[in-house]
Amino acid sequence: MISEVEPYLSEEQKCLRALVRDFAREEIAPLTARMEEAGTHVDRIIPALLAKQGWTGVLIPEEPYRGMGAGHVAKMLLIQELSYWCGAAGATYQASLIPAYALQVLANPEQRAQWLPQIAAGLWMTIAVTEPDAGSDILGMTSTADPQSDGSWVLNGHKCFIGNSHIAGLHLIVARTGKPGSRDTRALSAFLVEADRDGVTLELPSYVGLHGFSAGTLLLDNVRVPAANLLGDEGDGMAAAYGASVVCGRLNLAAVALGLHQRLLDDTVTFVTTRPRRGGRLSDNPVVRNHVAEIRHGLMASELATYHASALLDRAVPCDPALLNAKLTAKRAAVAAAQQAADLFGGYATRTDYPFARLDRDIRHIAAPAGPDDIQLHHLGEATLSSERDQWSQLFTAPSTTQATSVA
Repeated sequence: MISEVEPYLSEEQKCLRALVRDFAREEIAPLTARMEEAGTHVDRIIPALLAKQGWTGVLIPEEPYRGMGAGHVAKMLLIQELSYWCGAAGATYQASLIPAYALQVLANPEQRAQWLPQIAAGLWMTIAVTEPDAGSDILGMTSTADPQSDGSWVLNGHKCFIGNSHIAGLHLIVARTGKPGSRDTRALSAFLVEADRDGVTLELPSYVGLHGFSAGTLLLDNVRVPAANLLGDEGDGMAAAYGASVVCGRLNLAAVALGLHQRLLDDTVTFVTTRPRRGGRLSDNPVVRNHVAEIRHGLMASELATYHASALLDRAVPCDPALLNAKLTAKRAAVAAAQQAADLFGGYATRTDYPFARLDRDIRHIAAPAGPDDIQLHHLGEATLSSERDQWSQLFTAPSTTQATSVA
């Protein structure tokens, strides 16, 4: 069926979508069943395939960093198509784009020159913010970075739910450099920490879905990094965490939801139109048709909301409310679609030889990253009642540290 955003895509974007669709169908889809059967594990085949395509540099300028410079709409097309064929592939791809974007915005010229070409060539990253006892309360984190007499820093702490934890070569870690317990937004700083530094260890808990995607625990035990690894200025940790999450993370997760939602719709249509009932097909039943209509209704609304926000970003239009709304709408619609589909699949929804069970489990993983619905509603309410507040989407469109850190 025709995408709702088809009339708004450029020919270049349509070609990119066709390219990634063919690639995902031929290269990624055959791996999905094996990954699902393996349960929680670290898949390295798909990251290598994606890196070879050069798509890790989708937001990185072509010159002088050898990226694609394709923009946010192109990024969404990539994530959505990958997620359609394999939720773990979409999750893996999008997770590294978030810290890479923060680095692109906050880094000094030397850091950009060092890291952006490597990212464009396939270096995977994480952004390590969440902690077990703080959750979405970033200012409640207890991980610390202590300055040393030689200008270096020593990091200690415990980070969890870190996307791409086990395939990353570079971690962007946000830690406390201010007073313990301080709620000052300048109390946090961001650091670039190579994965092979002494004191960095990883653990991987078991998850119900997204099998093959590593979202592990990152432990920091007296990890020393040089002064050159401070990202931006001391006190820019909130900018790294919030800016990248609002401008990049919300949209990325919405795109994963879109891919899973579209696959759920297509599989449901196939199921009800081929299932015999009373001399006809299950799809002949008006109640069944209503369920299918509800699934598509949610997808249409999500797609329009998500690509609208992406297009605003590509035009450098401040759009924080649209970004928050994109994740909220896409997540809610995907969850509702899973329930509608479950009612239609009946007992087959519980069978592992049908795709529904995998899609349902993968959709659950969209809720928590970048905050559940209540977080999106909280920030959307703030944006509505405080219309003069600076927006991350305005401050994160140009690589200027002094701009990006001015939001309280």
